[in-house]
Amino acid sequence: MSNERLTLEEMEQKYPDEWLFIIDCEHSENTELLSGRVLVHSKSRADIYEASGHYKGGAAIRYTGELPEGMHYLL
Repeated sequence: MSNERLTLEEMEQKYPDEWLFIIDCEHSENTELLSGRVLVHSKSRADIYEASGHYKGGAAIRYTGELPEGMHYLL
């Protein structure tokens, strides 16, 4: 786990085409993710969902690549 707070843009550059489990999230007034700390990153979405099941507290899941057709983020 990194204690480094990253902006969304920095996360996309550091972890291209990966799933991220993000904690300590900062959001804009309209709930857009602005920054946070990446707890887990992986090419596998299943790894992220597994990690999320063990975490208690507020968090976000984000994919840094282009989402496959038909897949959407759910807030």
